[in-house]
Amino acid sequence: MNSPADKEQKDLNTYEGIAKYYDTLMTQGYYDYNEITKDLSEVLGDKTKILELGVGTGLVAEHLLKQNVEYKLTGVDNTEAMINQAKERLGNKIHYELQDITKLSIDDQFQGAFSVGGCWYFIDDGKDLEFCSHIDDYQTCKESFSKVICHLEIGGLLALALQNVHTNYSKKLTEELTYSQEIFKEDNGFTKRYRFTNDKGLVAEQMYRYLTIQGLDTHKLFSELGCEVVGLNSTRKFFVYQKR
Repeated sequence: MNSPADKEQKDLNTYEGIAKYYDTLMTQGYYDYNEITKDLSEVLGDKTKILELGVGTGLVAEHLLKQNVEYKLTGVDNTEAMINQAKERLGNKIHYELQDITKLSIDDQFQGAFSVGGCWYFIDDGKDLEFCSHIDDYQTCKESFSKVICHLEIGGLLALALQNVHTNYSKKLTEELTYSQEIFKEDNGFTKRYRFTNDKGLVAEQMYRYLTIQGLDTHKLFSELGCEVVGLNSTRKFFVYQKR
């Protein structure tokens, strides 16, 4: 039997603890999925065989398919509860991979890959970009990049969404449910505490550690792994790399 410490380590850096309430949060203005997927579709152009890095409950995939029904999507996630919700939402419209991205192994290659708040993204303060990774160890993060890039065709695109700077805040989602987040700054990153409460108290909680890397260092890293910078899209929603 797993000890509480084993369970805590297993659940760290997954969304198991808050999966039940994830959609409630995401669909209350956290993202504008129509705008995001419109921009992403423009970035991808005529590329249709696409890998989503952190498919979650399938919200981005659902809206992306509304942009183009020809997309052949494969969604990777390491949280079984999230994958199960994605399957309920999308059925067989996409292919699912319950995998740890650090050990990614799919017998296929893709024309593009993207992450919208999934495995990786950029934090945008309006002037500079800071790379943010759900994989909180630098070397493991680099190895994960390498695995993803190996799954891209030559000329394949990697599109990483931009997010605003993370802050402490609380927001009422429904009459019964309130969401709050707290940011703890650390060397080379931060920890984020997600909390959902109702009038009886805490109903769900999750801690997640993030690695951050300065933008220019990230570009250098991707160059070492065989990608070139394409840059920001016109609406400053995605930063794009291309496999050489």
